[in-house]
Amino acid sequence: MHAPLINFLTQIAIASSLLFIPVFAKELGASDLEVGLIASTYSFSTFIASSIFGRLSDFYNRKLILFLGLMLSAFLFFAQCLVTTSIELLILRSLIGFSIGIFPAALVSYAFEKGRNVGYFSAFGSLGWAFGQLIAGIIMVYYGIFTFGAILFFLASLIALKEDIPKQRIERAKGSMRIIKDNFSIYFAFLIRHVGASAVWLIFPIYLSELGISKFWIGAIYFMNSFLQFIIMQKIERFNPDLLLNIGTIFSGLAFLFYSFATQVHEFLIIQILIALGWSAMYVGSLRMVLESSVERSSSAGFLNSTIYLSTIIGSLIGGFLADNFGYKSCLYFGAILSFLALASRIKK
Repeated sequence: MHAPLINFLTQIAIASSLLFIPVFAKELGASDLEVGLIASTYSFSTFIASSIFGRLSDFYNRKLILFLGLMLSAFLFFAQCLVTTSIELLILRSLIGFSIGIFPAALVSYAFEKGRNVGYFSAFGSLGWAFGQLIAGIIMVYYGIFTFGAILFFLASLIALKEDIPKQRIERAKGSMRIIKDNFSIYFAFLIRHVGASAVWLIFPIYLSELGISKFWIGAIYFMNSFLQFIIMQKIERFNPDLLLNIGTIFSGLAFLFYSFATQVHEFLIIQILIALGWSAMYVGSLRMVLESSVERSSSAGFLNSTIYLSTIIGSLIGGFLADNFGYKSCLYFGAILSFLALASRIKK
């Protein structure tokens, strides 16, 4: 089974392109608020696609859905090379957001049913993010990064085409609202934490750049986070998933707070240990809980993915507003506060 490999290749492509989009948008003349709008429309499209195709994957041909999402993404990633204005970037990133929301639920549910543990599968996604961010920092030329991502998506689609993925048809399946209700406390905690995180990630590469940190070291800082996730996710599978979710919110909040005091590369590299622990625990714990809760695994995973992107929409808009009116550090404080509020929502439960 090649699901982890597909996850690895696609996350390299997504991460390498995503890392410098805020900086690219600024160079095209976008304001901080417009940077937030670009990120929000991208996430809104992914939110819509994840909700629709996660549900469809429980009833229709997963292989076709997987292949469609990968091939469309390959085409659209290459199309980024043709962008010359911030408006064009806004439109194209919206289309890309939709394309990358088509396939993840089908992929993760297939991997889970084939016996791969969630931590192992997720770890290869993080490893992809690690290499994507590092490679982006090395390539640095936007058109090279976009072309590289398109090639990886194309390779992933060829692998998916050869994969033996059984058709899925669930009889007497739960309705969407019932699935959301059953997992509401998980989705809600994710929503709160990730609204804050999205405000942070919107401005983080710009914040680092304004501190005088080069593109190479920005890539290295992001690489540190994701590579540590690759290691951590494979080690925490045995722990209680509910405990992992709660611990993840604590480490996330501390990391965002400590970012506001750091000024040197080595300080940010050390703080990445905290954020890697936070995200690894939160994501693996949450994904395990929703996949184990019912047979509608694609729907449950799709709604979790949708929750992440819904929070990105809200967080990016808030982050753009905060950055424009109160400075970049306000986004870091906002991220820390919401992470601790996510923990409070879990304790109340």
